[in-house]
Amino acid sequence: MVPPKTPRYPYLAVADALRERLDLGEWLPGEVLPTIKELAGEYQVSRGTAARAVKVLEGEGRVTVTARWGTFAAAR
Repeated sequence: MVPPKTPRYPYLAVADALRERLDLGEWLPGEVLPTIKELAGEYQVSRGTAARAVKVLEGEGRVTVTARWGTFAAAR
């Protein structure tokens, strides 16, 4: 869940949380992350917010998004 009244945009808070989980090794390179719908439910944000957070991580090279297959943790 994104903390209420967070000073950052919600998508950045979700991206930070996912980045931390990736750094802790919750998903190894090549493993699939939860779907956008699942992430939205887990963090109690809209699907658009969850998708934007994943897009941030994709831009950083931390995940790879493959249409119809999902989002995968990238090699470090």
